[in-house]
Amino acid sequence: MSDLSPQSTERDMYVVDSPYEIANWRPLVQWILFIPHGVILQALRAVEGVVFFIYWLMFLFTGTLNAGLYGFLGMYERYSSRATGFLFGFSETYPGFDFTQGPADNGSYPPIRLDLPELPVTAPPRIAAANIVLAIPHYVVLAIFGIGAAVVAVIGWFAVLFTGRWPEGMRDFLVRFANYYYRVWAYVSMVHTAEYPRFGL
Repeated sequence: MSDLSPQSTERDMYVVDSPYEIANWRPLVQWILFIPHGVILQALRAVEGVVFFIYWLMFLFTGTLNAGLYGFLGMYERYSSRATGFLFGFSETYPGFDFTQGPADNGSYPPIRLDLPELPVTAPPRIAAANIVLAIPHYVVLAIFGIGAAVVAVIGWFAVLFTGRWPEGMRDFLVRFANYYYRVWAYVSMVHTAEYPRFGL
């Protein structure tokens, strides 16, 4: 998709670049190794909700997107994508405790990259504050796909346990689901308002 602009949400923001093969004992311990990241994610998730609300209010009243708050939101999403990707067994490499802020991936965890859109040069119209409401149909579709993703993740867990390899179609489905989520995220965070996100994977 190199012909798409850097701001386009049709590009893959979430990229997994690791072998499908993984040691078949990994599913038995990967979740234990994830625990420290899980604890941090729980704390970050609570802060992220408050930060997003302030970010949204500031845009509503000032008409500009706050770069510092957006940087925190990008950091949270990247930390979450790396930690959960490790939990799912996308890589045997343990993710670092990296809290670098900003939308661009710093490359510190090569198996999983998340490049979110930069803040637009021109502030979006204030009506973009309504994106959080306009995206409700996407939330419904994401919830349905999310159930399917949970089932695929469990089946994939057993596939790795017995074969030492992620089924390509299953892992690719989870990656496409993640990219759908980030298309909607970019729309709701008002950094991409040129078009309504397309539905589906």
